[in-house]
Amino acid sequence: MTRALIVGGGISGLATAIALAGRGVEVELVDRDSRIHALGSGIGLISPALRALDRLGLYELCAGSGYVMDDFELYDPEGRQLTRFPLPRAVGADLPGMMGMMRPELHRILLDRATALGVDVRTGTSIASIEHATSSATVTFDGAREPATFDLVVGADGLRSTVRGLVVGDVEMRFLGQGIFRVVLPRPAELTTKCQIVGGEEITIGFTPTGADSMYMYVLFPIEASFRPAAADMPELVRKRIEPFGGFAAQVRDRIGDTTPINYTRFENLVVPRPWYRGRVVVLGDAAHATTPHLAAGAAMCLEDVVALGEELDAAGDLDAGLDQFTERRFDRARYVVETSAQISHWETHPDTPGADHAGLMSEAFARLAQPF
Repeated sequence: MTRALIVGGGISGLATAIALAGRGVEVELVDRDSRIHALGSGIGLISPALRALDRLGLYELCAGSGYVMDDFELYDPEGRQLTRFPLPRAVGADLPGMMGMMRPELHRILLDRATALGVDVRTGTSIASIEHATSSATVTFDGAREPATFDLVVGADGLRSTVRGLVVGDVEMRFLGQGIFRVVLPRPAELTTKCQIVGGEEITIGFTPTGADSMYMYVLFPIEASFRPAAADMPELVRKRIEPFGGFAAQVRDRIGDTTPINYTRFENLVVPRPWYRGRVVVLGDAAHATTPHLAAGAAMCLEDVVALGEELDAAGDLDAGLDQFTERRFDRARYVVETSAQISHWETHPDTPGADHAGLMSEAFARLAQPF
């Protein structure tokens, strides 16, 4: 393989570009937006994500811009600590259990490394069609650009992937009836690790440190499919939802103002059936297995995909065999994350579910994901 096209400038796309360019492949990355950027909120990276970043040679750079931690705390709605348990460290890497950082910083690090490796990054570019040949794929672009032929095309273009639609077709996207506000705030000095408030009927609140003085708070709540809050309304909506809670929620409530950075997302998920490729076109990351953030494992699954793709292509020595081995290696693990996260989401929106055990399932999942992939 000498030439590859990556579609999508998110975590998956940039990391794939880094992995392939580092193997001597000529890589072009295209993104439909006018610039490569990320939502201005925080992100939690569990130990498997850190292990994958380490294999890509990026962990130290990320750690220099983030906040590392090793424990998870659960609190009741009044702010009393219920339990504290260690976040398992990823097997095969001497790294912490979790790191919080700002998404734009992670994107900056990935983009800087990709461009340093010679990746040709083109923004404002989207694809219109893909024509398959025995050992290549020819891509037609929207606009005036001429078609181009590649040895491999990687669809890393997210939940609503254009590449997936072109090569796999329609895949069921499941709406989970829950949404999230992510709020960037100063970090109280007492908040030193990942923590979450549970038991507040249908509201769950969490906090992830992202730096010496910063954190992001997430607020999960049930929604109807039609819920689309205006940006100007978000500060008051957040304040109202956290008003009944004590602890850290009460500490930060009055700090949420009209200029506070807040992002809103509704929860949907999907898993593309095996195989994840057709000819010389493969999908990975959220384009193949979009999950909700309940295990903080979305980025981990994307980054593991990238590492696994590179390793399987190396081991197979043949693109067709490598793509098949990649799907087989990743499918069950990615599906587990999607399904387990959906189960936790259901328990949060149906708090009276008999036998619901958030802490138990999360602890079990973290331990499982820390194992080799």
